[in-house]
Amino acid sequence: MHRRESPSRGNGSEAANSSLKVRISKGFIDAAFGEGFLVEVWDFRRQKLVYGERYKELDRARRRLNEIKNDLDTMSLDRFRQAYLSRHAR
Repeated sequence: MHRRESPSRGNGSEAANSSLKVRISKGFIDAAFGEGFLVEVWDFRRQKLVYGERYKELDRARRRLNEIKNDLDTMSLDRFRQAYLSRHAR
C-alpha cells in the first residue's frame, strides 16, 4: 500500500506561513563549526525540519530570521519552496 503525501504538499498556492515556521536554536552545530546559532524552517504539519542555516553571531542569525519570516508572510508555499528548498542557486 502506498503512503499518500501530506496535505501540505498538495496545495502550493496557499500561504507559506500556513504550514511553515522559522526559529533560532543555539548550541553545538558540529565539530568543524563548533558552537553557533541555527536558523531553522520547520514544517509544523509534518514536524520536519525543511531548511536551515548556521551562524556564529546572534545578530546575523536574527537578521536572517526576520528576512525568512517576511518571506513566509508574503510568499506562497510553492514560491517559498522554489526560493529556499530547490537545489538550484537562487
